[in-house]
Amino acid sequence: MILDDIALSAELLALPTSWEHVDDQRPAAVLAPIFAREGEDWLLFTERRADLPLHPGQISFPGGAREADEDPVACAMRESAEEVGLQTESVELLGALPNRTSTSLFRVHTIVGRIGDPENLKPDPREVASIFAVPFAELLVDDRWEEREYDTTVRRYGPSPHFVHEGHLIWGLTGRLTRELLAALGRSEV
Repeated sequence: MILDDIALSAELLALPTSWEHVDDQRPAAVLAPIFAREGEDWLLFTERRADLPLHPGQISFPGGAREADEDPVACAMRESAEEVGLQTESVELLGALPNRTSTSLFRVHTIVGRIGDPENLKPDPREVASIFAVPFAELLVDDRWEEREYDTTVRRYGPSPHFVHEGHLIWGLTGRLTRELLAALGRSEV
């Protein structure tokens, strides 16, 4: 399935030009990268390194904390270039999802964009263990999603959407953002 970018853009929020500030939360931005391959649209994810201090081994979108005076779009583009080698000048920006707070108190601004085929992307080994993608056709199968808590050896997390693809568990904030993107398509409930 190929998404209708114009219809999707109409359902997304406008691209943010400034940061939403919430007390005690650090500003951050991520890119939810959509790309087409073999007549089908896919969503790109990263797997964080297992030895990182925040969100070790978790699945995420490319992104990170604000630097200097950059706006959310510039932050998401810079982080995507750093983490996966994305050529950001070729990204077609489609819109944004509602801002959300991570468990580590980042106020995350999510930018949605269409990228070219990611076959030449290379994860930065200092931050990213791997890059993988899931076809939208799979993400849109509601039976594949489960709302549940998640336990680690250190902490128990509250309920969030969970989706497993080829051994990768998409959950937490990334699961919630993915479900919100699917809801913008009008094909899934958040």
